[in-house]
Amino acid sequence: MKKLSVLITITFFLVSCSQDQNNSVLTSTEAAPDHYKVEFENDYLRVIRVNYSPGETSAMHSHEPTVGVTLTGGEGIFKGMDGTSETRPKNYPGDVLADDGTPHSVTSISESDEELVFIEVKKKYKSNDLGIPNAVEADPATHAVEIEQPNIRVVRIKVPAGHQSPMHSHNAGVTVVLTDMKVEHTSPSGEVTESTRSAGEAGWREELAHSGRNLSDQPLEVILFELL
Repeated sequence: MKKLSVLITITFFLVSCSQDQNNSVLTSTEAAPDHYKVEFENDYLRVIRVNYSPGETSAMHSHEPTVGVTLTGGEGIFKGMDGTSETRPKNYPGDVLADDGTPHSVTSISESDEELVFIEVKKKYKSNDLGIPNAVEADPATHAVEIEQPNIRVVRIKVPAGHQSPMHSHNAGVTVVLTDMKVEHTSPSGEVTESTRSAGEAGWREELAHSGRNLSDQPLEVILFELL
């Protein structure tokens, strides 16, 4: 019994030390502001724009649990606080990702500049029932969930040229546009508006219900980070 008590005490001590060590590491925007910049923040999340040039190495830093998308693709070596290194698989433009926030530094081994957008959830968002099915259920041919976590999910939206979606809803969240887009929106009351955005833009969007039509002669692609 005494041995078990000692083992539990040692385990608790080691876990506590590990947590204290992680908590002592600065966040990405504090430790490596040249690479990580806050682009938008509200009570529920923050959007971080990430940039690395080939060969650059960041300071050791941490993240809140993160989801994101790479705009350019890239490859990097991640070094942990224990000194171990890992070369993560190369990613490509439009790939989505998730990170648990374990402290690390990053060295870019990409052949060209990298750009990514990270989303860190701060607290749970309480959505309203708009009485209209979510896009994932209403238009599954164009809305596919790629990552789902307790408070956020990552939805890839791919809309053919000229496609008109059925009436649907979205929870609040952030959209990152992967292709230039021009869309006509029709509200449940029949009001029609247009929006135009450029590839690479990230923006907060309140929950809404609408149908949408791709006015471009090219397919459009958007990543929606939808709060749950």
